[in-house]
Amino acid sequence: MRYQNPLIVGVTGGMGSGQSTVCSFLEKWGCKVINADAQAKEVISKNKQLQHDLKKVFGNDIFFNNNTLNAKRLAELAFNDELQTRKLNQLVHPRMVESLIEEMERARFSGRFPMIVIDAALIFEISIERNFDYIITVHASIKLRQQRVFQRDNISRKQFNDRVSKQLLLEDKVKWSDYVIYNKGTVEELETNTRKIFDDLMAKQKQSEKKAAS
Repeated sequence: MRYQNPLIVGVTGGMGSGQSTVCSFLEKWGCKVINADAQAKEVISKNKQLQHDLKKVFGNDIFFNNNTLNAKRLAELAFNDELQTRKLNQLVHPRMVESLIEEMERARFSGRFPMIVIDAALIFEISIERNFDYIITVHASIKLRQQRVFQRDNISRKQFNDRVSKQLLLEDKVKWSDYVIYNKGTVEELETNTRKIFDDLMAKQKQSEKKAAS
């Protein structure tokens, strides 16, 4: 089947809330998932001018000897200080958004996907919410998120708090979203809750296809 009018869906949350797990379910069910962090890293790896600008601000050791990004080192420097975070965002975000839009358009014109999903923690922070038909926020308590991130990333409490403090409160994202998934149980429960939203969006997508065809 060729999809003429795929839905553009943003999935957001906070560090450790489980948004990428939600996106993995959506991908399994036939959606095209584009990860904003991966796009940012790709942009940095390909753009020599951006690499030069980042080295100027953060130093040469944010890149390994083979010129690949040392993302952990960059995060340590960038999220330690609000001014540094702002500098990183000013350099990377405009190029990342451009890359996201190009990837979305490629997926749209392929006609292969009923939904194109952007996995991005900072949808509201960088004011790209108008690019989406629907936004899903994945919510979890700060205590649960801390536990997950400590197990996954092996970072300190201070590093976690520094990064979270640069993001909007999840409660605000919930207010501005079309759907909310509360991720406080098992992975199976998360999948069940995600499936309900997926089924609802697919019904909307079918209506959209009918309108486009009539």
